[in-house]
Amino acid sequence: MKIGYFVQGSADVAFVKGLADKCCPEATLAPGKFRGYSGESLRREIPNALKDLHDHHACDYLVVLTDSDEEEWRRVHKKEWERIPVELHHCTVFGVANRDIECWLALDRDALARELDCKPNDIPSPNPSGFVKRKFGIQKRDDAGSERIKRFVSSVVLLKWVNGDSFGDFYDQIRRLSKREGCDIPNERERP
Repeated sequence: MKIGYFVQGSADVAFVKGLADKCCPEATLAPGKFRGYSGESLRREIPNALKDLHDHHACDYLVVLTDSDEEEWRRVHKKEWERIPVELHHCTVFGVANRDIECWLALDRDALARELDCKPNDIPSPNPSGFVKRKFGIQKRDDAGSERIKRFVSSVVLLKWVNGDSFGDFYDQIRRLSKREGCDIPNERERP
């Protein structure tokens, strides 16, 4: 199985890789081409990047992640889903992180605190982004921080994550697609 992904930053890439390790360890991953630096550039490139991943890189599944920033994530999802080519809807999962990917990483503050060697109350709320980036070391543009995020995502119990609005929606999309394709991703909502 080959999974193509189209995301904006190094933390997002690490997140996708960690989730793939957790859910589909046999999968190979292919990054989508992103030309530009802004969120709008990313959004504009979605159709071309996904067609390229599907048609030229033979990806079976496509993952798109974006941030809601200050907008309500459902509104962003609805608006941005329209950029996904209709012919690729059947094989695409589209996640909109409520604010940004660092907020998803902080959905289980106890697990994140253990990973970052701090107290759960040390993690700022409602916007832990700067703190999480700094503690993982991803602002330094080194691979060690990204590798650490990947390991964290692949090992964390997703129970608290799947009950978060926007991650729960993303996770449900992944499970629906995997069931259609004969994969069996366990329902993390049913964990003890």
